[in-house]
Amino acid sequence: MPPTIRLASQDDAAAIAGIYGPFCESTAVTFEYVAPSTEEIANRIRTTTSQFPWLVLDDNGLVAGYAYASRHRERAAYGWSVDVTVYVGPTHRRRGVGRALYTMLFHLLRLQGYFKAYAGITVPNAASTGLHEAVGFTSVGVYWGVGYKHGAWHDVAWYQLALQPERLNPDTPVPVSALAGSSDWANAVSEGLRRYRRPL
Repeated sequence: MPPTIRLASQDDAAAIAGIYGPFCESTAVTFEYVAPSTEEIANRIRTTTSQFPWLVLDDNGLVAGYAYASRHRERAAYGWSVDVTVYVGPTHRRRGVGRALYTMLFHLLRLQGYFKAYAGITVPNAASTGLHEAVGFTSVGVYWGVGYKHGAWHDVAWYQLALQPERLNPDTPVPVSALAGSSDWANAVSEGLRRYRRPL
């Protein structure tokens, strides 16, 4: 079966938990202390995809990685901005999975009507900062010593990407479900998969 990028379902929760869990338990990449259960991941997918894309790169039934968007802040004026996250499974790193997922994610976010994307990266993390800079993010500042994990204080660098030019009186962003099955969706999949290098 050829690889594809698709909207995550609750059936993907176990695979996503398997990718994400080690980052919780062994690193400061995420500030979660305890790896969430499969049930908790399924709930997060259900909640997120009511409005935002949560994507998986599926290579012959294997989830190679995932990326999603979420609300940037609660106040109404932030409603056209999102936070984004990407994680790649250990067997598919350095294969363009992150670029593929982000390419499709940003395409969909533009179609939905979002204007800015933000990413927080616990530093140092050369792989993550390299990916985000490669896809167009620019540094906007650092939260010094903002998180405490594994016996140390950690800094978080914040990055911003302009998804599309600002304009006055923007429409309210539409749910991702409004795009599913459209030609724009198919184009976004194709655009993303061009960045993916399948393992031999």
